Amino acid sequence: MKYAVEITSSAQRQFKKLPESIQESLTPKILSLEENPRPVGTKKLQASDYYRIRVGNYRVIYSINDKACLVKILDLGHRKDIYR
Repeated sequence: MKYAVEITSSAQRQFKKLPESIQESLTPKILSLEENPRPVGTKKLQASDYYRIRVGNYRVIYSINDKACLVKILDLGHRKDIYR
């Protein structure tokens, strides 16, 4: 079952601020969430219904709605800044 991937406007702005090389490494990982929203290495964040995937020193925070088959990218950025 394929999931739709939706990116919030704030996450899009953060994505565009990243260097092009980082954007190129994040894009395939984000698109792979369509096939498997919980790939190996995914971690559910404590005290929330959000998940995160790691891509080098960068993190992608997202939520999963299994009933609507929707993955919503909420936040992305460098690991030192992402959890603030």
